[in-house]
Amino acid sequence: MTTATDPTPDGRDLTTVRAQLPSLAEGPYLNTGGAGPMPRVAAEAIARSAMRSASTGRMGLPAILALDEHMADLRTAVARVLRTQAERIAIVQNTTHAVNVVVWGLDWHAGDEVITTALEHPGVGAPLFVLAARHGVRVQAIPQDEAHDDLAGAVERRLGPRTRLVALSHVAYTTGAALDVAGAAAAAGSSGALTLVDGAQSVGAIPVDPHALGVDAYAVPAQKWLLGPEGLGALWISESAQERVALTFASYESGDGHLPGGEFQPHSAARRYELSTPPADLVAGWRASLDWLEEIGWPFIHARTLEVTNRTRALLEQIPGVTVLTPPGPHAGLVSFSLAGHEPSATNAALARIGVIIRPIDHPPCLRASTGFFTSDDDLERLAAEIAALAG
Repeated sequence: MTTATDPTPDGRDLTTVRAQLPSLAEGPYLNTGGAGPMPRVAAEAIARSAMRSASTGRMGLPAILALDEHMADLRTAVARVLRTQAERIAIVQNTTHAVNVVVWGLDWHAGDEVITTALEHPGVGAPLFVLAARHGVRVQAIPQDEAHDDLAGAVERRLGPRTRLVALSHVAYTTGAALDVAGAAAAAGSSGALTLVDGAQSVGAIPVDPHALGVDAYAVPAQKWLLGPEGLGALWISESAQERVALTFASYESGDGHLPGGEFQPHSAARRYELSTPPADLVAGWRASLDWLEEIGWPFIHARTLEVTNRTRALLEQIPGVTVLTPPGPHAGLVSFSLAGHEPSATNAALARIGVIIRPIDHPPCLRASTGFFTSDDDLERLAAEIAALAG
């Protein structure tokens, strides 16, 4: 196990890294899958941006030009994380916004079909529910065990001539399993269906390359494993998928050449899906978080996240009454578990009262610990000790 004094690739030890994450001083914070700890540099960047706006005005030409530059820099920074080009990135409000861009951008007809899984967050499930209600689209949800064991086969068995979209998570927020999205995408592509991936629990925790996975669109949040502020996310969309995903809402930022009658020329690349008036302060904060993570080094971050996750699982499995639900095999930074005789929400609340932050999951009923590259041995041992005490 890496210790707090082992150096990171850029020469910092983990104690120094944790000092940049002030919220970690409050106790074991194990809910990065909800929102990661914000780095000090990001909070400072947000504050500087807000003070600059208050001091010099927000819509003068220098401020407008600076925001355009910062947005371009942010697209480039997100593109580096996803091993892609900046023109394939749109900066959006959050993961769910990105999902809705793709879901509603397709030309649906009654009787069309979508394939998803029973493991999805409402950020995927809710848009598909509304889609089905409004357009008479049939949504097929692959059960949890099938999705874990043979996702590609499960998708292939459900494909039909009316299947238009396969929408699923890269890492299941419920169980922590890394799903075979590459296999699912290959099956979907053979029938002409698009594959849309919710990357909320993957990007920043494990290496991600949407192009190599063969998917068509990939949704990313700022606030989870990329340690940015709430209110931002990104959509990666392939060039071929962009031709099929039409604009369903538009704004000043969707293109240029705007005319009094509303006519305009959409941007040629993914930024056509962006909305108007980017939040300048949040843009500054997310860019600072990404720069800080890049300095630490993604190979180190990914390797240590996996190491800490395995350590979490091993500690929990030793506690009588605990059942780890995260299946063996590929996973990221999440470990889901149940505690016999204890209701998840009540247990979560009891842990929160003593400063141990995890979260409950409704389906299946369980608890989930999210561990990152910054999680210490002390954090894990405290979690294990408190769970053992509750198990009694």
